Formats: sequence, C-alpha cells, structure tokens
Amino acid sequence: MPRMSGKKALFEVLRAEGTRYIFGNPGTAEAAMIDTLADYPEMEYMLAVQEGVAAGMADGYARASGKPSFLSLHINVGMLNGLSLLYDSFSGNTPVVMTAGNSDIRKLVEGRSDLTEFPKPITKWSAEVTHADQMAAAVRRAYQEARTPPSGPTFLAFAANAFDEEGEADIRPSADYFVTVAPDPAAIESAAAVLAKAARPLMLVGDRVAMAGGVDSAVRVAELIGAPVYMGTSAEVCFPTSHPQYVGPFSLRNPAARKALNEADAVLAVGVKVFGDFFYQGQSALPPGAKLVHIDSDPRELGRTERTEVGIYADPALALRDLADALASGGMSGSAMEAARERARGLGEQARARDEAFRATLKKAGDRRPMLPGRMMFEIGKVLPADSVLVDDSISSRAALLSGIKFDKPGSMIGQRGGAIGWGMGGALGVKLARPEQPVVAVVGDGSAMMTVQGLWTAANYGIPVVYVICNNASYRVLKVNMKVYHQLILNDPTGTGSHIGMDFTMPFDFARIAQAFGVAGQRVEDPAGVGPAVRKALESGKPAVVDVVIDGAV
Repeated sequence: MPRMSGKKALFEVLRAEGTRYIFGNPGTAEAAMIDTLADYPEMEYMLAVQEGVAAGMADGYARASGKPSFLSLHINVGMLNGLSLLYDSFSGNTPVVMTAGNSDIRKLVEGRSDLTEFPKPITKWSAEVTHADQMAAAVRRAYQEARTPPSGPTFLAFAANAFDEEGEADIRPSADYFVTVAPDPAAIESAAAVLAKAARPLMLVGDRVAMAGGVDSAVRVAELIGAPVYMGTSAEVCFPTSHPQYVGPFSLRNPAARKALNEADAVLAVGVKVFGDFFYQGQSALPPGAKLVHIDSDPRELGRTERTEVGIYADPALALRDLADALASGGMSGSAMEAARERARGLGEQARARDEAFRATLKKAGDRRPMLPGRMMFEIGKVLPADSVLVDDSISSRAALLSGIKFDKPGSMIGQRGGAIGWGMGGALGVKLARPEQPVVAVVGDGSAMMTVQGLWTAANYGIPVVYVICNNASYRVLKVNMKVYHQLILNDPTGTGSHIGMDFTMPFDFARIAQAFGVAGQRVEDPAGVGPAVRKALESGKPAVVDVVIDGAV
C-alpha cells in the first residue's frame, strides 16, 4: 500500500470519487489543503464569502446532480456559520460531505475544539482525522455514509498535523452498492386490501418519491384508487401539479386539508413525514377508524407518530409499482374501480374550480400595486423555458407559486426544506453548476435573500447565470402568518393577529441596487405587466441577474 501525505491522500480519494467542485470559505487551518489543490486542476474551488452560501451551494449541487457534494469550511467559527443550512440538508436527506480543518492534535494543553460534537445531531456520521493513515479510509466512509439511503450529510474534521504527516493510503472510491429495498409481497397484499376497500382514500406523497424516481407509479396508484393527492413537502416534484387529482401542499393548518383528512377512511403516505407541523396539535391527527398505509425508504419514519395499519420499508418506486400491479390485477372489485373513477372525476371538477378561482382573483386585482404574489408567479410561469429548473425559496409565497406555475416534470422544481432560511441564494448556484445546460430561475423571499445575499458575489465572480426573482414584501411575512396561527390554534382567538414586532422591514431592501453593487444586473419591478419581460430579458442575457419584484405582504 503506498505511503503519502494526508493532504495528498485526501485529494486522491476526492479524485476517485469524481469530485468536481469544492464549495467553501477557507481559513488558516485549511492552508495545507488549499496549497495541495493546485496540483489537482480537475477540481475547482468555488469561493463563497459567507459560509451559508457555500452550504447552500453544496446542498443544491448534491440535490441536482444526485451525487454527494464536498463542503469545506474553517475550524469551529466557520463551520458553525454553516450549520444552520446543514440542518436543511439533514432534514432533506441531502448527501453533503462537510469538512473543517482543526488545529494540531498535539495542542492539548493550549486547548482545541472537538469539532465532531457540533454537527453530530444533524449528520449521519461525524469524525476527526488525526493522523495521515486515517485520511483515505475516513474520506471514503464519509462519502459512503452520505449517499447510502436514507442519505444525508456527514462531517469530517482534519487535524492540521494529519495533512502533512505521511501514512499508508488505500486510494479507491466508496463501494459500488445496491441498496434498493424491494417490498415484502405480503405487505403489498395487505396494503392493497386496505386501499381497495376504502370509500374515501387520501394520498400523501413526499420528496423520497421523487428521489426514488417513483412519480409515474404514484400517479398510477392515485388513479386506481381515486384519491386526492397532497404533497407533504413541496421541495421536489413528487406528483404532477397539473394532474386533476393533485390538490396541493398538505397542512394541518389548512381547513380544507384538515377536513379531507378527517373524512378519510384510509391514508396512503409515501416517502414523507406524516402530518408534521411546528405547532402541537394533539398526539394523533389520524381520525378514528382511518387506516394508515405508510411506505418509506427511511425506516425511522414508519410508525413514528401515527398508528399504522401497514408499514412498508422499501424503495418508494418499487413499492408503488407493485402496489399498482396488485390493485390492477384483481385487488379491486369492479364496483370499487367504478367508485374510484367517479371520485377521480369529482376531483377533476374541483381542480378546475380552484384554477378558475385563482384566475378570477388575479383578474379582480388587475394591475394593482403592490401586486398579489399570485400575479407575480403567474407572470413568471408564462416566460419560464420548458427545460428550466425553478429553485423555490419563496417561503410564505410558496402557495402562490404552486398555484401560479405548474410543475409536471420531475426535477423541474427544487425547493427549500428544513426551516433554515438563506438556502436559495447559494442553492440556485449549486443547481446551475450541476445542470449547466438548463436555465435556472430562483424565486427567493426577501428575508431569505438577505441572509445570504453575498451569494451574488459568487455568481458574479464565476459568471454563474442564475436569474434571481425576489419576492419583496418588505417583511418576514411567514412570521406574521405563524403569529396568526398561534392566536387561532394556541390561544383560541379566531380574530386576533397578534403583535408584529420585528417582522417588518421599515426600510425595504432595494435588491436591484444591491445586485448592482455586487456586479450583477438588477431591475426593480412594480408593474405586474413588467415581471415577465424582466425575467425574459434576464434569461436571455446569459448572465447572473436579479429581478426585484415588489409584492403585497398582507396576511
């Protein structure tokens, strides 16, 4: 086995893993690593001038490419700056290998941080390389852990001495592996039996359906059982949003969604956390008598909060395929199939009514200023190229986005998930680097954009042609929405809206001018009719650009 320095072993394994980009913000603890990078021209260091931008880029790149990304931050202070967005990666099963340099292991008396403890709760594996002969194996395991389902972030600290020492190094990539779990046939039969008898089924799908490539099979199952389909998350296209049975994002706070759940006699949940919400709403949301069938590739989710009639640990795509086959090949009686078709027809009529109501609302508002968020999204949708990727960090405008733009193709929308704002500015850059041939438009809330606005410097510095469209409502509107929910749900005050201290930007941000200061083209839009032309112009420029859209922030 060859002997080499730890820093060389690091890059040899990165090369073996096919690493193309290093997303980071460097520090002195990484000096040996940065110095060695010059010997590996096939890898490019993507400098972010704020750690949250680098973490967002790593997350976006991993999600858009389907491969683990490499994130390099600096010792304790830099790594801690990136942890909030690593939480998003953990929540969304994103395979990010996060690293940070550390001081020499011999600095025991002077004191050194145990970097592995900080990210441990939000990573699959957290360890420190203290000697050169640990380097190759540790980096390889970090990649292996990150991409093994349920995928997620890992963390490695590098002691400074481990870079320059020499040791034995086994240079090879993480193992080729096959981890697609097939469902138990008996479980599929049990699930089909529950759903075939349901008179009022409801279907809840999540991101792991999209990650598994199971969207087509999800559509087939939904059509067979005639169920309304809700997305438990809206961060990926896990069901075509123009499908007549698609209803929208599920939320226990939404009266219509809650009513549908309360009336259901069977719920099929696939690749999703079941009925999660920030506010406590009782120990069980499942109505008495309703039966839950839960399919997931993450066994930690099965039976976590709700009583589960049939829990199936399996790849969602395979399980949905087998479930559809079981239902279609005799699992449902003729009368049950006709009842399902009738339910589907009714759902189609409801979908058309919702679309008409949305358009009627926009027509009634006309060209008023500030424009409705729905009008902004509708205008964006009219000029989006067919092959584009929309990066959704719209926060409280997400419902308007999903009403104004249809997403039918898996991968055409990649959204923020996990709760830490600031993802979209860097996330969009990572998506564009992973899919350079596709136009990338990022719709970002103004509060989230300001958390990581330094991403505009990276966009300009590397010429990454992302078009940012800012939802500028001059507030943390999501906090106002949640304040209203708090009053209604917790205080039983149906009319109270509460105090909005610290939620308004009394000096609104001018993102067009901010963009120009970073060397990025910026345009401010207040006229609804100007949104589409501004976005089209930005896309045609082939350069990074910001379209700052002033919208109504009323709750």
